[in-house]
Amino acid sequence: MVVTEKIRKIAQDIKEIKIQGASNIELSAIEGIKEFILEDNNRIKFVENLQENINHLVKQRPNEPKLRNSLNYILHRAYYHRLESNNNKLIKDIEGYKEDTEKGNLKVSEIASQLIQNGSKILTHCHSTLVENAFKIAYDKGVDFEVYCTETRPRYQGRITAKNLSDYGIKTIMIVDSAISHVLKKCDYFLTGADVIFSDGSIMNKVGTHTISLMANNFKTSHIILTTTHCCEIDEIYNIRGNIETRDGNEIWEEKDRPKDLKILNPAFDIVPNELIDKFITEVGVFSPETLHLWVNQDMLEK
Repeated sequence: MVVTEKIRKIAQDIKEIKIQGASNIELSAIEGIKEFILEDNNRIKFVENLQENINHLVKQRPNEPKLRNSLNYILHRAYYHRLESNNNKLIKDIEGYKEDTEKGNLKVSEIASQLIQNGSKILTHCHSTLVENAFKIAYDKGVDFEVYCTETRPRYQGRITAKNLSDYGIKTIMIVDSAISHVLKKCDYFLTGADVIFSDGSIMNKVGTHTISLMANNFKTSHIILTTTHCCEIDEIYNIRGNIETRDGNEIWEEKDRPKDLKILNPAFDIVPNELIDKFITEVGVFSPETLHLWVNQDMLEK
């Protein structure tokens, strides 16, 4: 069984960052796998085929535990239901899981929106759906505030945030990445998402996050992470900080235009140590960097 065209398309969009943000990647992959399950009628090799398609999605973004954890859940449920005559119960499990995930995402944004008051000035980096929705919820409540967005080179994902917020009516100011210190000193919060949360409460996120977090610490501006517990790295094999994805140098400077012997280094992520993070806002509550993984591990034991 080869990987289906539908799954290949989703995988390509994830790798090329056409689908971006941990939450969007997770939900797109879940929906794609659900469609695959609905179309696969081979009961004998069903789980084998499912695993092949899941593996193809997961390997596109090795630094996305949210993607990996959710697809692992689906695979485990597939094993559980493998002797059923059809996939109806599995589909029901997936739909329930996806609904709970969407509700969890919304809850994170609702909790975070309570931080935002009249006159608040907030900096964000890259694009996080959870952060964006927190701003929108606060705006819908009539709160008057300002958001500063970085460009987030080299892919300029910050422009997605800036456009979405500006189109929504929120006061939005875009800055180049190197102008961060110019505005951060007057910001109340630095809000970001997280691609990975490690067991000590440090995170992996879009490159540049660590630099901004260091400056936020200098200016006594709280760095607050909006995330869900799905982003916690529960696989100790993957719980390693050295595996940071590096992307094509052409994103920074096209090879045909740059000096012949010039080397380009283009890391996609960096690590923010736990001591720079004020707190995590999740679907199950607010945690310090030290306590989040304790809750996740205890929850797993109870299940």
